[in-house]
Amino acid sequence: MIEIPILFQSREVVVVDKPLGISIHNGESAEFGSDLISILCSQLDVSNLFPVHRLDKETSGLQILAVSSEAASTWAKEFQNDRVLKFYEGITRGTLNEREGAWLKPVSDRSEGRVNPAGISSNRVTAETRFQVLGSNKYFSRLRFELVTGRQHQIRKHCAIHKHPLVGDRRYGDQNYNRRMSELYETDRMFLHSTRIELRGQTFECPAPSEFEKLLPLESET
Repeated sequence: MIEIPILFQSREVVVVDKPLGISIHNGESAEFGSDLISILCSQLDVSNLFPVHRLDKETSGLQILAVSSEAASTWAKEFQNDRVLKFYEGITRGTLNEREGAWLKPVSDRSEGRVNPAGISSNRVTAETRFQVLGSNKYFSRLRFELVTGRQHQIRKHCAIHKHPLVGDRRYGDQNYNRRMSELYETDRMFLHSTRIELRGQTFECPAPSEFEKLLPLESET
């Protein structure tokens, strides 16, 4: 069984680098054979863990889990009350016109699809994703995202709505394009990674994996 990288551990929480392709709980995958919480409980020899927030199965990076339901409730309130700074890195298709900015289009707070990533109008709620271009070429842009609100699939939806879907996003991106990228770069991952979380006076960091450099090293610029 895979060993999950532990980045921080205290009496209240465990912070890990979640691999892509693994669900937080109640899910199995061909690669991992179980979900994140089950693997971590075995790895740490504890009876249960409680997610403070939830990364998508397809997203890698910082995931915070509490060691008790009480701690989970306390830490989760920071997210619910917008007292958390959340940063991601992603690689999108094409070149953005702006070097930085904010995407403010409302989106639904549920899973959608590539035909209408924002969801039906009656389900849409306010959403804000700030972005900064770290590097680009004529094929890709590498961005830093700040997730101001926390709607389901928010970054993925905003990228798709603005015609720059995340490379490898099977739900909101073009399947044929993703297949070509997978064959060319020998990776079928979705290029979104949680890199930094600031809350309760603490900062947790987890740099983007080496696969990001394969598509677009940060010095690449046109």
